[in-house]
Amino acid sequence: MGIGKLRLVDRDVIELSNLHRQILFSPEDVGLPKAEIAVKKLQKLNPDVKFETLTSSLNDDSAEYIVRGSDIVIDGLDSIYARYALNRACLKLNIPYIFGSAIETTGSASTFIPKKTPCLECLYPNLRDEDLPKCGTEGVHPSVLTVVSSVQVSEAIKLIVGKEPSLAGYLFYADIRDLNFDKIKIARQDDCKACGNNASLSEQVLPRKLVEEICGRERGKSVHVVTPKEDLQLDLIAVEHELSRRDLKIKARGNYGVTFSYGPEISVSLVKSGVATVVGANTEQKALEVFDELVVSGLRTPLRKVDPKFKVMLASPAH
Repeated sequence: MGIGKLRLVDRDVIELSNLHRQILFSPEDVGLPKAEIAVKKLQKLNPDVKFETLTSSLNDDSAEYIVRGSDIVIDGLDSIYARYALNRACLKLNIPYIFGSAIETTGSASTFIPKKTPCLECLYPNLRDEDLPKCGTEGVHPSVLTVVSSVQVSEAIKLIVGKEPSLAGYLFYADIRDLNFDKIKIARQDDCKACGNNASLSEQVLPRKLVEEICGRERGKSVHVVTPKEDLQLDLIAVEHELSRRDLKIKARGNYGVTFSYGPEISVSLVKSGVATVVGANTEQKALEVFDELVVSGLRTPLRKVDPKFKVMLASPAH
């Protein structure tokens, strides 16, 4: 459509269960970083577009760095905590934020413009990820994702060409079960912690955890994501050499990440930023032990010197 530069951010890798709804991916991409394969496929559609690929985890410490320099941010996240961090970074940097979410057959979208409209926390204050339904357990209909993402694109184009977005101050709500579509007016909240009269954007919304348990990509197996203290910018060639030396079987390898077996029950996906997805570790402690052995202790050599601008990926003070 004429967009000259796109920055794609995703810490995750492709899994088989994504393929029915994430149309950029194919079976041969399973185990590879989503951001890397998305850029690869999109470059074939339009080689004149400049792409930036980030495998970072979005949180309070990284959000500003991730969105800085953007004209518009479009959200496809699955965590309210990450969305709060994104919302506050966009407010601080005065960047329009186009929100979109979906679960089961329902979806919603809105356009938040700093200093002009309500923000995400005006609409959805004080939520916690652990209290919200997950697509991994509740499911999500591919059609509602298409509806929501199409509305988000429409809003972005209006902003780019200087028109008033239709969802500035409104929430779009869709339920494809009965084909109900609504547009609901929303208002700024004077007591909003992010954009209200006494808001403080320097405060963390929630304490961030070093390790998170997320919906399982393999039935019956727990999945933990470990985010390191800083963006490690791993040298993946050296990582592969280390894995080979340890006789750890590589399942998939890309320029931005690698997936490999760690014993008979555990597999690990490690992306360039150092974020690790550990499948099959039954506890957070076990996931941390795997991460410590592979990254903190075992893979010190592959780490390149980190540019100071990347030192925003702080985890818990204990690590």
